[in-house]
Amino acid sequence: PAPLPGPGSPGAALATGGPATNPSGDLTHWSLWWRLNHAPYLALKARVQSNGVSTGTDGWFLGDATKRDGAKGEGSTFRPSESQIRGQIVPALLSVLERESDNDLVSGALIALAKVGVKIGEGEGGQDSARIEAVLTRFLPDASQEIRETAAVALGILASPRSIASLANLLWDTPSGRKQVAASEVNYRTRSFAAYGLGLIGARTASEHDRKLIVSMLRRALERDDTRSRDLEVACLLSLGLVPLATIETPLAAAGAKTVAPESSRLAQLDFVLALLRDERREDLARAQCPLTLARLLAGLSEPHHSRYRSEVVEDLVARIVKDKERAELLQGCIRGLGALGTNDGKNPLDARIRRTLADVMKDSDPLARGLALVAAAEVGARLGQDLPSQGVDEVRALLVHEMAWGKDALKPWAGLASGILCYHLTQQGASHPATLALQKALASALENERSPDQLGAYALGAGLARSTASAPRLMKLLAKDLQDDARGQVALGLGLLGHAEAIELLREVVGNSKYRPEVLRQSAVALGLLGDKEIATQLASMLTNARSLAAQAAIASALGLIGDKRSVDPLLALLNDQLASEKARAFAAVALGNVADKELLPWNAKIGFGANYGAAPATLFDPASGAGILDIF
Repeated sequence: PAPLPGPGSPGAALATGGPATNPSGDLTHWSLWWRLNHAPYLALKARVQSNGVSTGTDGWFLGDATKRDGAKGEGSTFRPSESQIRGQIVPALLSVLERESDNDLVSGALIALAKVGVKIGEGEGGQDSARIEAVLTRFLPDASQEIRETAAVALGILASPRSIASLANLLWDTPSGRKQVAASEVNYRTRSFAAYGLGLIGARTASEHDRKLIVSMLRRALERDDTRSRDLEVACLLSLGLVPLATIETPLAAAGAKTVAPESSRLAQLDFVLALLRDERREDLARAQCPLTLARLLAGLSEPHHSRYRSEVVEDLVARIVKDKERAELLQGCIRGLGALGTNDGKNPLDARIRRTLADVMKDSDPLARGLALVAAAEVGARLGQDLPSQGVDEVRALLVHEMAWGKDALKPWAGLASGILCYHLTQQGASHPATLALQKALASALENERSPDQLGAYALGAGLARSTASAPRLMKLLAKDLQDDARGQVALGLGLLGHAEAIELLREVVGNSKYRPEVLRQSAVALGLLGDKEIATQLASMLTNARSLAAQAAIASALGLIGDKRSVDPLLALLNDQLASEKARAFAAVALGNVADKELLPWNAKIGFGANYGAAPATLFDPASGAGILDIF
């Protein structure tokens, strides 16, 4: 088999549980949405290591279900111990950074070290975190652009407020920033990665002062952007959405003024981003990210401000969809914004208008916009409103069933996946509705009659998300077949999401026979983790010890990292320290160790990527060709 690519490439990013390929080769394929948005739905480490994450909040819908839920210290017997983290994992990663020069290996170790850094620094004055910060900073002037930008975002993943000044100097391309990178200028890619780093720090810090400082820095970079690309603008806009400030109504804001600095309060932040969205002098690529940032800033906003701003934002987005249907990037961004802001309220005219607008998108928009509209409608249908929620749910159910049965072939899998999303959220919130049963039956029927591997995968995932028990026999038969790898992996994952414990033995067998089929192995291992199989880590550890090919080593190491079981540590350390193994295999081991000991339950870039407008993404955000964007990194 062909070797798997390294951590900075597309294949490496796919080790997070998404499909290995995009069969259609374009942005409109449903599997790409799943790849970039699947993490909160799987919440694998939450299941393995703790009591789980909450899915009933706006924060979940916006990709912010990343903090540990109710567990302190070890979390459970399957979380790596502090002695493993401090005494084994961190020293091994530091050793790699001291001795190795391979780009993949160094980049993997930088990100891995940043993932565990704050956790090991807590409770002891942050001394360990400060040491790691110094190590990461040492790589900012590296000769490799990949390593320079990886070091910049790693400082953000580490989330130490001490790094704010350093990242600001990179962001602004100051003399101090140029000195840090040992160059005559800080190029736009490193500046963009610094912006994301600041956003990640702001997302975790408890200091309102630090959050205001970060918002001020991002605002200044937006206003003084002198780069030729839109990468920096997009990075700053998305990062602003990660740093919501306190709700303090200043006199100017109360009077409706739009000139208040965004760092003064959350309301001023909203005014600032709304003004950017409405600024026709700016390019669509940057403005297309504004709706998601607005939705993130609206989450948790107190009343009456939430209702006032939600109404203003929704009216703008709806009007923009009607008049700007030919501007694909803006259209897709507005659809995503509506999906994050609407509810299933049957009496509220604003919510009814949101649902109607999303249904209208299906009539004459571009293919990606239609697919995104189906997902957005599912999110809206699942978000509980105050009055007559059943009416809103029924409207969305009718739309999804119609598209699954009679829609265009390219949209049917989108409808199947969206059906699962609607059922998933309703079930997680404890909402009982007849639409759930109807969609479960529709997915079971679609699975039974479908023969296209491409559509089978979407229906399998939809059935799993919907907990369609009637689909289990069909999924078991499909898993036993020799389907193409991506479809078989999605079927395995569907069984895991479904909670079908009877699949455990078959999945173990599939894992054992798939060391040269990395996608099937990874997805089947994840499915076993979802099913609570306590032996999968041991099985994979044994396979890793005996694996010799890069493809097998990379796939098994990735699966071990995803599951996050402390029994993964020893075999991964052995591979990392094996000087006879290839640098790429050792890089996968480094990344996997970072995943196992991560301070957060979800991947660090889920906060940035969940719901992001990837159809309007510059290369520093998402670049499937080179794998060098924020969303492509482990």
